Amino acid sequence: MHEARRSQMCLPHFFSQGFAHVIAATFTEVEAEVARLTRQLARERAARQEAEAIAERSTRDLYDQQQRLILLQAMVVAANEAIRVEEAMATALRRICSFTGWSVGHVYLCAEDFAPGVGLPGRVLSTGQAAWIQNLSRDPNFPRGKFVKDLTLKTGVAFPLSVGNKVVGVLEFFSEEQLEPDEDLLEIMTHVGTQLGRAIERQRSHEALRGREEYFRRLIENALDLITILDADGTIRYQSPSTRQVLGYEAEDFLGKKASDFIHPDESAAFAQALNNARQQQGKTPIWTFRFRHKDGSWRVLEGSGNNLLDDPVVAGIVLNSRDVSERKRIEEQFLQSQKVQAIGQLAGGVAHDFNNILTAILGYADLLLKQLPPKEVLSLNAVEIKKAANRAAALTRQLLAFSRKQVLQPRVLDLNGVVSDMDKMLRRLLGEHIDLTTIPQGDLGRVKADPGQIEQVIMNLAVNARDAMPGRGKLTIETGNVVLGAEYCRHRTDVSPGEYVMLAISDNGCGMPPEIRARIFEPFFTTKDPGKGTGLGLATCHGIVKQSGGHIAVYSEPGRGTTFKIYLPRVYEALEVIGKYDQPTDLRKGTETVLLVEDEPMLRELGLLALSGLGYRVLPADNGIQALRLIEQHRGQDIHLLVTDVVMPEMGGKELAERLRVISPQTKVLFCSGYTEDAIVHDGLFDRGIAFMQKPYTVASLANKVREVLELPS
Repeated sequence: MHEARRSQMCLPHFFSQGFAHVIAATFTEVEAEVARLTRQLARERAARQEAEAIAERSTRDLYDQQQRLILLQAMVVAANEAIRVEEAMATALRRICSFTGWSVGHVYLCAEDFAPGVGLPGRVLSTGQAAWIQNLSRDPNFPRGKFVKDLTLKTGVAFPLSVGNKVVGVLEFFSEEQLEPDEDLLEIMTHVGTQLGRAIERQRSHEALRGREEYFRRLIENALDLITILDADGTIRYQSPSTRQVLGYEAEDFLGKKASDFIHPDESAAFAQALNNARQQQGKTPIWTFRFRHKDGSWRVLEGSGNNLLDDPVVAGIVLNSRDVSERKRIEEQFLQSQKVQAIGQLAGGVAHDFNNILTAILGYADLLLKQLPPKEVLSLNAVEIKKAANRAAALTRQLLAFSRKQVLQPRVLDLNGVVSDMDKMLRRLLGEHIDLTTIPQGDLGRVKADPGQIEQVIMNLAVNARDAMPGRGKLTIETGNVVLGAEYCRHRTDVSPGEYVMLAISDNGCGMPPEIRARIFEPFFTTKDPGKGTGLGLATCHGIVKQSGGHIAVYSEPGRGTTFKIYLPRVYEALEVIGKYDQPTDLRKGTETVLLVEDEPMLRELGLLALSGLGYRVLPADNGIQALRLIEQHRGQDIHLLVTDVVMPEMGGKELAERLRVISPQTKVLFCSGYTEDAIVHDGLFDRGIAFMQKPYTVASLANKVREVLELPS
């Protein structure tokens, strides 16, 4: 160091003064250049640093944009590929929190649970825009302060999940750092919200579609109506599951088969025509009714209509809608049958009064002729034939009244076993030796209340019917029993109610009946017998008597296997009425009492006068109630022992006359006569209890015996 300092100090000694100045100037220039270069280097360094910063920012922006694109892509994938919207939301929350660094994320798909304007979801609901709360602890309109405090959260932000202008949900996030609003983030989250909103709306649409599909599927599966789709040639392409309830088949049993295979053979041609008409016209077809085969082999009546949708690209078939109307048809047939019976009944009842009066006169005058003529003379034989014809006409009238349920009944408490036993000999003679008769009575048989004569008529008619069904050898079985008819049995039979009944079954092993014959056997005048061998009133009469007695009659029959008729009469718990055998006296019973005879029909009044006078009675004839009262007044103080009166008469009927006579002469007995069931003393075929009654037509003998019977009754 010392050496160097010494050399510097010696310089002036080696160089001239001018050269020193040159050296000094040179150093100044060098220093300036160095300074310039230094500044240039500094500028270049600053430019380089700025370029590096710009490049770093660009890289960072590019990365952020890439991450945002990745996030958007992830949201699109989640929104479109997630099976359930909950899965898409879970993916969205996870990816967004990972992208933003936010600590907590929520999604609300039922944002309507929040009050508008309150909290983050409420603000989004009110405005439809994103909401950013930079400092949650200072926001007075944020209601979840405890939640924020417990998790040390600082900033909250919420975005709408929207479809168009409709908000369908809200995304909500929270950060542990206090963050200022980020416009770029808000923009990207708006796109995310749109993607997720579409996913929500799409799922809701799918759910609504599935709900509608399930709704209509269940409607079709549980509908009582049948829905069938046919090809143009009648092949079944679709059958609704309701066919199991209606026809007993599974829906698959129909597929690929012709609808005509299930149609009743008698209606196959009509069905083919209906199908052809449906093919040729667009739209709905007229209503049709056909019989379809049930799986059990029976037939169901289906009613419906078709709709030609062969040109419809989706359906491409003929759609049939049908329903089972078998029960309705059965009720309609019963109603029509009852209407027919009612019409005939009105006719029968209307003519019964006059017709029975005429028959009474024919029978009575024939009796008077027979009484006066020698038995073997031609005139006597003619009178016998007249009486036979009149009796046949009277029987026909009784049948007409019976099936129309207008027969006058005299019900008694009966033991059906006794009725069957009393008829045994008569039935065996009726059936003949070629038919075996077997009775199976139940030991503890209940009692019924019915007219014994009418029940005997029913048994006889059914026995005759069975005999005719067994032209060769055969077997007839009569069985009795106690039964209870339940609600299920009565549900398909509108003419019977659940309860206790006594059954009378009559079975044969004859030819039986096909269903179409069985359905009509109770129709009046319907018969399968040859002309002249049946009136068609036998079974109709049975049906009418049973129904008028409050019972029910059912028939079971198959071709070649015989027939069973089952009669159900209501069981009663009343004491059995013992009815003694009454032998008709061979001689007419006479008397000397005074009889007031009131009859508006002149020939019957004259007949009664002749018959009763001939038997020794004193007869006071009158043609109506008013004239009868005058006769009573004229014979005041004289005993009138018996009033024999018609019921239906002009001016004053028999019932009113009897009531007035009871006041004037209470000891006078009364005998009503009528051939008409809809009168003042007969109600639903039953006359008032305690009333003496004689039904027209009657014979002189029956009149004589009935008059004597009433006169001998205790007062």
